[in-house]
Amino acid sequence: MDNNDCRWPVVIGTTERGEGSVFDYSKASNILVAGAPKQGKSKAIRIIVDALKSCPEASGMQFRVIDTSKPHWDADKTLGELCRELERRETLQNVGVDISGFPLIVTVIDEYSDLVEFGSRDSKRFIKDSVLRLAKEGSGVGIRLILSSRHPAKEVKALLDYFPTRLVLRVSDPMDSKVLLKSEAAFWELNVSGEMFFFHDGKTERIHCNETSSN
Repeated sequence: MDNNDCRWPVVIGTTERGEGSVFDYSKASNILVAGAPKQGKSKAIRIIVDALKSCPEASGMQFRVIDTSKPHWDADKTLGELCRELERRETLQNVGVDISGFPLIVTVIDEYSDLVEFGSRDSKRFIKDSVLRLAKEGSGVGIRLILSSRHPAKEVKALLDYFPTRLVLRVSDPMDSKVLLKSEAAFWELNVSGEMFFFHDGKTERIHCNETSSN
């Protein structure tokens, strides 16, 4: 895709032909970044966010970052606020209010695994239910997710229908690759940090992230 064809262009990496791999975030909905530790998930997310922040056409876009290194109550608070905003926008939309001019809210969760593996049972349930609701309903009212996971087969399988765009780095289990790509390629064929399969618009492309990372 040519940059001129994109409203919000993101150059996520380089193809095997040495060309830039570009996608239009305005058409991407929710994004899942999956991979084992030390394969480049955090860097891939930063590339997307930095591209959006530097895009003139994306002015007014808002970002919410759920820091998984902080206590669970912080994630609970942010997700609670987002779900209330989701309800507000849905209510306005249902009574005929045009919400197309409302700012797009992009919510980043890097690393979802840390939220659902630790913390109290009630907190983990609240987080799972909130993320599912935002993934399922958010795109329709201008709230999107960028979420990373190191255990996608275990943690995000129920969410996959709502993440049509996926960046799949090397995974630690063949089942993770099969769940995400319907093949084990992301386990057997990726050897370098930052190398990934980019699943978008129903197609899979092998690319290398523009920068490497230790995350």
